[in-house]
This record gives sequence, C-alpha cells and structure tokens, in this order.
Amino acid sequence: MTPDRRFEWGGLSAGRADFVTASEALGTLERIVPGYADLSPETGVSDGDAVVRLSSRERWAIVSTPGTRWFSVRVDTGHRVRLDDTTSSREEAAMLLTTFVEAAAAYVRDGAVVQGDRLIVTALGRTFTLTRPLGDRLRRRVGRR
Repeated sequence: MTPDRRFEWGGLSAGRADFVTASEALGTLERIVPGYADLSPETGVSDGDAVVRLSSRERWAIVSTPGTRWFSVRVDTGHRVRLDDTTSSREEAAMLLTTFVEAAAAYVRDGAVVQGDRLIVTALGRTFTLTRPLGDRLRRRVGRR
C-alpha cells in the first residue's frame, strides 16, 4: 500500500482525495431527496452506512452506501441490487448515489417490471436487475418459503 492510498475494510479507497465517507454520502443524499418529497424520504446513518428510505403506500426502497466501495438498493419484496466499486472518484460516487436513489424511486412509483423471479428497474438510462438473496431463491426452488 502506498502512502496516497488509504486502507478501509472492504478494500482500498479510490485515493485519499477521492475517498467518500458515510457522513459525506449522507450530505449528498440530503441534497438529493428534496426532489423526492412525494416519497416521504427519510435519511440517516445505520451501521456506518448512509441510507435513505423512500416509501409510498405499501411500497418502500432503501438505498445505502458506506460512501465509497459499494452502493445498494433493497426493496420491500426482499429483492436487492448492489454495485461494488472501489475506484470511483467523488464525482462518480455522487452520480452513482443519485442513480441508485432514482432506481429506488422508480421502484416505489411502480416502475419495476417482473421478469421471472427478478425485478427490472430503469432509471436515468440504466437498467437495474434486482434479485432475492441466494438463500431465499434456493428455498423457493425446493418449495419452502
């Protein structure tokens, strides 16, 4: 490891100048969510990750990230998607977070297409494929719920 790289659990940051913390990611989320006021956004930090919960009626979606390293969306059906990314710059991390929030909003607003046991969500020109955790998929295949 070189002096300009910072070790973090889960991998190396993109570089000290580009490393994004959970509190910085939370700040980005708080700047983004006013555009989603119709989805009752709730932001915070949970288990060291910046999170936003969007909801409407019975549907909800949670976007989470430790700031840099990965971004995820989890929805009320148990489906989820996660992008592992240890090399994004600050600008790229903000763009990824914005895109994941838009994907969560698209799901909550009924923007998901069911394709077998997957959910397909399109947001900002990107397609997200949400799947259930492996254990859930295996239990469904053998007939247990």
